[in-house]
Order: sequence, then C-alpha cells, then structure tokens
Amino acid sequence: MPMNTHSQKIRNFRHKSQEGTVRGVRVIYGDRASVDLIAQSQMDFIYLDQQHGTITTRDIYEITAMVAPYDLAVLVRTPDNGATSIGLALDAGAHGVLAPEIESASQARELVASTRFPPAGARSWGGFAAGQSGYSSQKDFVDPICWALIESKSALDEVEKIVQVEGVDGIYVGRFDLALSMSISPDNIATDTLLIAQIHTILQQAKAAGLPAGTSGDFSTLADQGFRILTVRSELELLSVGLQKYLKD
Repeated sequence: MPMNTHSQKIRNFRHKSQEGTVRGVRVIYGDRASVDLIAQSQMDFIYLDQQHGTITTRDIYEITAMVAPYDLAVLVRTPDNGATSIGLALDAGAHGVLAPEIESASQARELVASTRFPPAGARSWGGFAAGQSGYSSQKDFVDPICWALIESKSALDEVEKIVQVEGVDGIYVGRFDLALSMSISPDNIATDTLLIAQIHTILQQAKAAGLPAGTSGDFSTLADQGFRILTVRSELELLSVGLQKYLKD
C-alpha cells in the first residue's frame, strides 16, 4: 500500500501544533501561484476561507492536490458550522476545519462529530478526494484537525467548557467580530482594555486545557501575547507588505 501522506500530514501538523507554534496564511481567493509560493515557504499551514472568501469546493480539491508534495497542511474555514459544509471540505481533501460561530460546548461536540465517522461521530461516508488515494479502508483514516472559532460575546462564558470537548484541537479567536459583538470598534482591537482582557482569558483557558490558541496579526506580537497559531491576515497582505517595501526603498 502506498504511503498515506494525507494521514501523515494530519499527524505531523497535530503534533506540531500541540507541542509548539505553527504559522500560516489565510487564503481568500485561492490564486494558485500565490498558494504555490506559500507552499514553498516555511509556513506550516494555510486555511482556505469559505466564509469570507471566494473559495469553492473545487478550489479545496485542486489546492490540496497541488500542495501534496509540500509539508503544508490545508485547513478550511467553512461557511458555517454545519455538518454538510464540514463534510464537503473534508471530502475535498482538507486536513482539517476551522468552524465559525462556535458558542457552546454542544456546538463544539457537533463540530467534532461532523469530522468523525460513526460510531465516534456522524460524518457521512463520501469517498476519497485529493491526496487521499492512499486510503484502503475507514481504519486508515486519521481524525481531521478541529479548530473552534470564538468570535462572539455570547461565546465568552462558554470557552472554558468548549476547550474541554474531546476532539477540539485548538481555539481560534476572531478578534474583529468579537470586538463588534462587544460594541467595540475593530479599529481599537489593539488598545481596548476590556477586549484585551477577554482575549487574555481565552488564551489562559485554552492553555489550561492544553490547547493552542490562534488569531491573525504580527507574528512576534501574537507570540508575545501567548498565541501559538499565528496567521497572516490574507495572501493579499503579503502582496501589500511587499509593495510597501519596494515603495520605501
């Protein structure tokens, strides 16, 4: 049987994210040249944003196949936290999902169940896709990565329970939406003391449960704050930063 690189990528990325820091890029348009450039860098993952970007199921399929030779995990930020959206992303070849609007332990359990086949979960058996041709049976599958996106005021009282849900691999903080739900301008996410305190609490709760927490922004600043999942805001930011560098030279 050929080596199952899909399973190995999940294992390697899960271990790396549990033991240290992982760095990635949010991809909103899926331009293949941009993704190829990211894959050749030292980044550990990309997450394809179906909630706010133009990513399709075909994009997931083709991008996952394209980066298969590289040590780069592909996660998908699904358009919602429903089982159908999660199942489609995984069937297309994603190594894991970043599910939005997780506001309770019950929703976190449903998230995990959507990524596991019965009897451990409720995922529908849909066949194999990009990067998964090494599978010969269900027993060869490795459970996909599950990150829960915390992005609302109503989720704050539930984080301590969410991080205890078996199968949740990490917590991702949507700082802009969280700020809006708290009636705080996104322009003030770096200075508003109440928001900063709430995010610090989330970080501590994740750490106590042995889970990494992540968000987007300057890597050094985020690492100093205690984040271990560090993300560039989008592939467009990479282009913007590069252009600014040339204009300054």
